Amino acid sequence: MTSNINVGYQELESCATQLSTAQQDMISELARLKSMIDNLVQGGFRTDLASGKFQQSYAQWDTGAKNVIQGLEGMSSFLKTTVKEHRDLDDRLSRSTGS
Repeated sequence: MTSNINVGYQELESCATQLSTAQQDMISELARLKSMIDNLVQGGFRTDLASGKFQQSYAQWDTGAKNVIQGLEGMSSFLKTTVKEHRDLDDRLSRSTGS
């Protein structure tokens, strides 16, 4: 059985950066949407029961969305660590050959 290793450092670093940027963009957008919903239930959508339930439902969704988005940080970190570890390994292997 043959295995190959190919680690494109620039590609992994670029992807990690894009994941981090997307995470920040999504966090900002969620904050904007939460503010919009909060304003809505304080003004244009006020009822005895339904508006409060809607706001609670949105808050639950917002929490779930934030948890999902947090996963992007883990993926980005994994890619950055992969690049660092492979570079370190490559460096150690090159020094061990005595050249």
